[in-house]
Amino acid sequence: MYSLSLPDAVLTSPTLAGVFRLFNDERVRTLDTCFIRLGGAAAGERITRYNGALALRMPGTTHSIVNEMLLEIRRVGAFLRADGTHRAPWEVLASNWDVLFDFVELCRKPNLLLSSDQIDAANESARGAGFRFDLSDLCIQTMTRLFGFGYCGPQLPGARECHSRHALHVAHALLAGLPVPEAVLEHYRSDAEALRYVEWADPLLRLPALRGAIAGPKLRTIASVMRHNGKVIDGQNADIVTMLAHLLPDEPAYPQAEDVLHAHGLIDDLPLPDTFNVPVDVGQPVTPLAERVRELVAGSVMKRSLRHADDELKAGRISQRTYRHRCDVARLERGRHTFAYGNRLSRALASRDVEALLKVLDTSDEHNQASKTAFHEVLGVKFLGVRSAARRRAVFMMCGYDAAAQARWEADAKKRKAAADAERDLKEARDAALEARYMGPQRVEITGVDHVDRAISDGFSTIRSFRRGAVLCYALVRGEERTARRLSAKDGTLAYARACLERRAA
Repeated sequence: MYSLSLPDAVLTSPTLAGVFRLFNDERVRTLDTCFIRLGGAAAGERITRYNGALALRMPGTTHSIVNEMLLEIRRVGAFLRADGTHRAPWEVLASNWDVLFDFVELCRKPNLLLSSDQIDAANESARGAGFRFDLSDLCIQTMTRLFGFGYCGPQLPGARECHSRHALHVAHALLAGLPVPEAVLEHYRSDAEALRYVEWADPLLRLPALRGAIAGPKLRTIASVMRHNGKVIDGQNADIVTMLAHLLPDEPAYPQAEDVLHAHGLIDDLPLPDTFNVPVDVGQPVTPLAERVRELVAGSVMKRSLRHADDELKAGRISQRTYRHRCDVARLERGRHTFAYGNRLSRALASRDVEALLKVLDTSDEHNQASKTAFHEVLGVKFLGVRSAARRRAVFMMCGYDAAAQARWEADAKKRKAAADAERDLKEARDAALEARYMGPQRVEITGVDHVDRAISDGFSTIRSFRRGAVLCYALVRGEERTARRLSAKDGTLAYARACLERRAA
């Protein structure tokens, strides 16, 4: 037994490798090494610091140090049976298993375990043998010789893959019905986080009757469905869970398990969203057009949701339970659809808001089909299956515009759009130029915006380009003067200057 004696506490570890875990204790980590006494150690073993981190120093070669420390872990951790054969991971205590793999990780930082002289000697010896010294490689080689497995751990019971996580080995052993010692199980019963990433093993831990009774893929899927529905596998339903597992295929998909468990009452119907507990005011239609728009749009949304649910069910991505729930929600949502959209279209028509109507009606046939159908049914104006020009003309005619008035409106709209685009371009260029930095008068740093604004106000109102080697450069110039103000396409000042000059010209 090793101990760390502190001024106000004594910490112990059964192995020398475990002392490194004690170094993580806050009381030890911040203490000067002169106040830490290592007990139980052999002569020459002492505590020091390397780059501020606590480290151990001991006599011997790298090979002897690694070999002795792993032998001690194997002996103290009871990795061998009385007959000298290796115990399975699930027969070893989790704490002992962790000490082994903590030591493997420690060997990635050789200076915490070896002195500079020991590392230099190991490097020299390795060069003489024709290879490069690596403490981590030495640890894995010694570990494989002494324990029968390396960094990736041994093979999981009943599986092909290897793994170093102790919890996985225990889970697979329970799944296969192997006799896991009670001392090992007690650790997992007492630590709620021990099976955090192996939740499906929790029923096996609590219910011995399930061990070896259900295949892994089935148990994992069943446990996942139960957990996501707020249910647990317990002594009251363990028998039926075992029986239902026989009804599932060897590799069941989540929806398959969900359907079987729901059909036999182990999980409930999906509840409706909370929004359905709150009444909704659908309003009143202002015109027959608004009423028909609401009816057709609500029906279209419902059909789209139902069609998507059908596709998901056929593809096997959802269960029958989820399918019925989605269909119920879609049908209920239809009745909660308001008249707001239909009223907005009706008011746009009444106020001759051509722009608002064009956004809805002057679109390709795959968009706004319900709204276009409502206009056709109520007003007799066709918007589906016609060209864009005919759609636009129909909108203007509904609003009382003849061809000349339409032409004037579209010309004005084009100007409005150009002005809006120019304003947007100016804002974007200004935002970019604000991030740029230039040297102003009196060697004071200014933004790219100030740089351009001052240049233009000083009469530099022409942008010219010129080559400097392979690079195309830009500048603001004033008449034929040789002086200029530099611009850059990268920092936004060129775009900002162009936008400002175009705005002045307009």
